[in-house]
Amino acid sequence: MTSHSVIIVGNPSGAFSAILSKLSALSKKNTFSFAIVLGNLFPSPESLSDDTVLSISSLLRGGIEVPFPVYFTLGTYPFPDSIQDKIDNNAGEVCENLFFLGKRSTLTTSDGVKIVTLGGRLDPTLSGASKEQKFPFYSEQDASALRGANFADVLVTGDWPEGVSTGSKVSISSETQELQKGANKPVQRLAQTLRPRYHFVSGGGGFYEREPYKNEVREKDGQDASELVTRFIALADYGNEAKAKWMYAFKLDISTPSTTIPPNCTASPYTPYQKRPPPQQQSNFFWGDQSNEHHHGGHRNKRQRYDKPPPPGPDSCFFCLSNPNIQKHLITSIGSAAYLTTAKGPLTTNLVNAEVSFPGHVLIIPFEHTPTLQGIQDPETLEATVGEMGRYRAALGKMYGSFGCGIVTFEVVRRMGVHPHWQAVPVGKAFIKRVKETFEELAKEEAAIEGIEEREADEKEEGDFFRVWIKNPEEDKEEVLLMKLKDRTRFDLQFGRKVLGKVFGLEDRVNWKDCAQEVEDEIQDAEAFKKAFKEFDFSLDDE
Repeated sequence: MTSHSVIIVGNPSGAFSAILSKLSALSKKNTFSFAIVLGNLFPSPESLSDDTVLSISSLLRGGIEVPFPVYFTLGTYPFPDSIQDKIDNNAGEVCENLFFLGKRSTLTTSDGVKIVTLGGRLDPTLSGASKEQKFPFYSEQDASALRGANFADVLVTGDWPEGVSTGSKVSISSETQELQKGANKPVQRLAQTLRPRYHFVSGGGGFYEREPYKNEVREKDGQDASELVTRFIALADYGNEAKAKWMYAFKLDISTPSTTIPPNCTASPYTPYQKRPPPQQQSNFFWGDQSNEHHHGGHRNKRQRYDKPPPPGPDSCFFCLSNPNIQKHLITSIGSAAYLTTAKGPLTTNLVNAEVSFPGHVLIIPFEHTPTLQGIQDPETLEATVGEMGRYRAALGKMYGSFGCGIVTFEVVRRMGVHPHWQAVPVGKAFIKRVKETFEELAKEEAAIEGIEEREADEKEEGDFFRVWIKNPEEDKEEVLLMKLKDRTRFDLQFGRKVLGKVFGLEDRVNWKDCAQEVEDEIQDAEAFKKAFKEFDFSLDDE
């Protein structure tokens, strides 16, 4: 089944019992796949009456029927303690069929509908990604992190996107004007990136349904992508005085892209992205490792590109914060555009570098889900991301330098990759002087490497390449080696680990899968790293 009956409910302002009763009554005459409740489904902790406490207890015991899946968001105040405890201890499920979407989340329902949620209100003073899910405020980076989801069938935000009424002939009622004042640029960029089929927000005392708008057409794999259409709808609060529309039911067909252009469709109300030209020879790249087995007589079958399985999206990407299964215990620092995590299956151990008492192998990972950093389309986001990753590299250098230890950072850049990241490994004095010559030696043996050049630390480079930064604690300047990669030639993704493995005499630890640890050991290593890095962690400055 690809067509789903969905119902969206405006802000109940705490009237959860009335809303669930209404949905139960509707289910007797209609079959709904799911419902989403905007705003505050539950009352604020300060406003709880004795009757409300009893009603909540009844709900938690299963005394109030929820006949089909109902999802709710974070509104403008925290949940009552009993609801929050249930959310925390039952994976977001309050009772049968009633689920918390999370403040910042990506969810794919059992029917395959992708819902992206950003609850609460923007607090521009927050630094980095917010760590508390229960407080009704989000940072600019919370919104930016969700852009890695790439697409949404349904986008739900607590705030309006800036400029959404541009080009619209539909007037916004006075009852809704107050909420529109909270419209902001981070939500606009989120909507602009995800290009959802539907975008829902709270409308306060009024209802607003903008004309559908055509999203920006983006180039993908050298061909024009489909022109997707978005419908933006603000639902009035439940029980509003103007009796404006507070419930919206519709059919959602996810079998095909939303490319049918309605007669009243407008251009996108948002400022277009500044596009980057497609990389040269992009057609030579496809998802999967490059090797001769994929070619016939030196030429790939033109249909093969489309027969390949697609790369993993943010929901299943190991590096995406929006992945619900991300291993949070490895994360050691979250900035505004990138984050730091200890490596799974670290190359080093606490016995390798005499100066450091923990493995110290870490990854610097951007929030953006894109094959390469150069593929980030928004210039501001690109600059912020590369800049912050550089700050993390410098901070790590200072930390390990305080131990009298060097650091080697490397990256593999391939346009048919999944998610960019840098790997940073501490290298003690006994090993650091052998690093450069070992990279040069093994580069000559790697068939995919065209040559090796010395570069400036932050010099920009296009195409596919391997880059390594080498920081000797006794020298002020980093040494940087860049190796261009040949087209249509398989490159060993473990090359960086392979080189350092030879330097350390750890050839048996080249593949991270051979270095798997127990979760308890991973937690211990992450905590040891965080303790050592705290003094150098700039993401903590504003906390």
